[in-house]
Order: sequence, then structure tokens, then C-alpha cells
Amino acid sequence: MTPFAGIDATRVLVEGMRTAALHHRYLAQNIANVDTPNYVPVEMDFQKTLRAALEGRGGLALRTSRPRHLDFTQHKPQFERLAFLSKNDYNKVDLDDQMAKLSENTSRYTTYAALTAKRFEMVKNMLNALAR
Repeated sequence: MTPFAGIDATRVLVEGMRTAALHHRYLAQNIANVDTPNYVPVEMDFQKTLRAALEGRGGLALRTSRPRHLDFTQHKPQFERLAFLSKNDYNKVDLDDQMAKLSENTSRYTTYAALTAKRFEMVKNMLNALAR
């Protein structure tokens, strides 16, 4: 059985972009706190979080009391590990490591966005061809 059997490719791309945006927030938070004493960085496992989002697990769903309420689901990230290395102020953020992860995550998001745009461009071209 394939890993994403029965899941639309557009959904995989969109959830990938959402997960990358969430990961970006955690990385930015870690970088922003590089000089904060006693700060422990949060590391998100991208693959586990994406898989949980695609499988519908790990979300926080709010109960609605009326049919017109908006559906809100917030996915909880899967965390990797805590940092064990520390500087003199007990801050465990390795700036070089966080910047490398930020660069990798930016590339991942850009790739998902480009593939999503290409997919919609293909659909648009197909519809234009049918309209002629």
C-alpha cells in the first residue's frame, strides 16, 4: 500500500504548506530566543506532523452549538526532541543549526507552493482547452 493512497495530491501539497508554515513559526521562535537565558528550543518533526494532519490525527476540534458556527481545527505538531547542549546562560539554541533548519523548511515550503501553483495551472489549461 502506498503511503498516501486515497489522498488527493492537492491536499498533500496544501497540508505540506500548512505544516511548513507551522514549522517556520517554531524555528523563528527558537531563533528569536537565541539570547534568552534558560530557553529550551522546540523541535518539530515535520514528517510526523504532516502524516498526522493527512490522517486527521493530532488535531484540536472545537465543538459547535449551532450549524452556522465556523469549523476550526488546529493541528498539534509532533515534537522531535529537546536540546541537550547548553551555553553559559543555559540557553540550548544552536543558531547555526536553527538557521540551517529554517533554510531547509523555506525550501520545502517553496517547493510545495510551486507544485500547487503548477497543479492549478494545469487544471486552468485543461479547462481553457475544453472551452474552445
